[in-house]
Amino acid sequence: MRCEEIRELLPLHALGALEAGDAEAVRRHLASGCPGCAGELSSLAETQAAIPLALPSEEPSPMAKARLMAAIRKDAQATPQKVGTEGSIWARAGLAAAAAAIVVAFLTGSFVSRRYEAQTRDLREQVRSQKEELARLEQQVRRTRDTIMLVRSPGSRVIDLQGQEALAASAARVFWDVRKGTWRLYADNLPPAGAGKTYQLWLVTDKEKISAGVFDPDKEEESSGTVTVPPEAGTVVAAAVTPEPAGGSPQPTGAILLLGKI
Repeated sequence: MRCEEIRELLPLHALGALEAGDAEAVRRHLASGCPGCAGELSSLAETQAAIPLALPSEEPSPMAKARLMAAIRKDAQATPQKVGTEGSIWARAGLAAAAAAIVVAFLTGSFVSRRYEAQTRDLREQVRSQKEELARLEQQVRRTRDTIMLVRSPGSRVIDLQGQEALAASAARVFWDVRKGTWRLYADNLPPAGAGKTYQLWLVTDKEKISAGVFDPDKEEESSGTVTVPPEAGTVVAAAVTPEPAGGSPQPTGAILLLGKI
């Protein structure tokens, strides 16, 4: 059996309520040295031992006592007294106690199982959240490392873009590796482009405007992309950002919102 199957049986195993085949399978698995299943069995045993201490003690009612004693006397009278009345009575009482113990064990097992499942769900949720946070941090570290490498590259240029007119409070900075043709943009106070719109970065030469790609300032990660400036296009003298239809345009169609000269 796999660990997942074994762990489903552990609450009943802790109560000794498993069938022989399942009990043997659990014992073999535990004997193999699985630390996870052994730890969970130990935790279940501790929880089971603490349950009686958490329950208030209750005294049966006089009527319940009278009925129980009447049933024991009736059973004793109906049973041959070969072993003695006292022995028969205590034997029947033992059987009744055993039956009661089985009921208690069943209820306790159900309680432990539910509590165990709830704790397992909580732990899995914590692990999932931690994994997501770790993945986010790892991605952030990679982006920071890539930015540092980009800034340190001998062929890199830094272009500061200032907001124009209505977006005067907005700004952006572009790191452009001329040799590799890669860029990374960090925007500040740039509002969403709007439904069906996107922002597009342009490299401007004295002859034409070259698309460097589109970006979305709403995303947590920094915007980046690649761009190739043909030799015949001339020297790049500025960078600009315009709003364009989703997917971008071959040439600018919107007003220049951010502009930076090189």
